[in-house]
Amino acid sequence: MDWINTLSSLNWLAIIVATLSTFAVGYVWYSESVFGKEWAKLVGISIKEMNSGEGMAETFTMTGIASFIAAVVIGSLMVATGTTGPINGLVFGAIVGFAFRFGAHVTHNGFAKKSKRLTWIDGLHDVTAMAIIGLILGTWK
Repeated sequence: MDWINTLSSLNWLAIIVATLSTFAVGYVWYSESVFGKEWAKLVGISIKEMNSGEGMAETFTMTGIASFIAAVVIGSLMVATGTTGPINGLVFGAIVGFAFRFGAHVTHNGFAKKSKRLTWIDGLHDVTAMAIIGLILGTWK
């Protein structure tokens, strides 16, 4: 795969929108009405701590960088495999999410003796976020 040509063929506006979509997914996923209360309990913090602004600038910056890299890699792999269209993009992103992101949660949380419920919450969040990246990139060629 010629990475330079692949990267130059990406729709960079779509990459930015896909990157930003991960924040929307996380906002909903970890809201108190969805998984936020349970997640906070499982990681041992209070809702107040979860919602505090302390240290969040760095967290959001690092999350944005990681999400941008994920969108670029998913986009590049979609180009390399000829994956196009919203449904194919959604499925492709979900597969990448399950293979790499969910799998990482299983491995790390398993060895750290963390709750299986925490693994499912965080892992499925990542699968959903990666699927939405694929959906956006597949739709917005």
